[in-house]
Amino acid sequence: MLSTNPFIVLSYVSGPAILTNAAALLLLSTSNRFARAIDRSRQLARDVQTLSESGRAEPAIAARRVKLIARTLTSLYLSAATFAVATLMSVLGAVIAGAAAGPAADIPIIVALFCGLIGFAAIVVGAVGLVIESRLAVRALTHETDEALAQLAKTVREQTK
Repeated sequence: MLSTNPFIVLSYVSGPAILTNAAALLLLSTSNRFARAIDRSRQLARDVQTLSESGRAEPAIAARRVKLIARTLTSLYLSAATFAVATLMSVLGAVIAGAAAGPAADIPIIVALFCGLIGFAAIVVGAVGLVIESRLAVRALTHETDEALAQLAKTVREQTK
């Protein structure tokens, strides 16, 4: 039997529930990143003819970002789902433990623990994916800024002649 203290049961449930919320917030921001990366890829595809030599690396970076964000979304969806199952199993385990003591009460708790571990691993993988994608975004922005500065310098030189 788990305990007669309701706060212990609440602690079993609140951890996965809070992590489910965290995964959902990461999913929301990652979905926005995904949409922006797709828009950028489409814009680069339209402008491919006008890209300079240094700017030709941008479409490859954009494509890599889109693929990375898609994998990150998959990981974050997995984490949200497994944390939700862990929360449900924690509640179910508490109900079963309150109704009947025995080994049957241990099964939902074991499933909750297993799902929680999978969810934790998936959210870490998703977070690492977001860090890598952020670095790619900075690299693409650096290319774009360098290109704009070079174009500006060229325009200034032409105007001063």
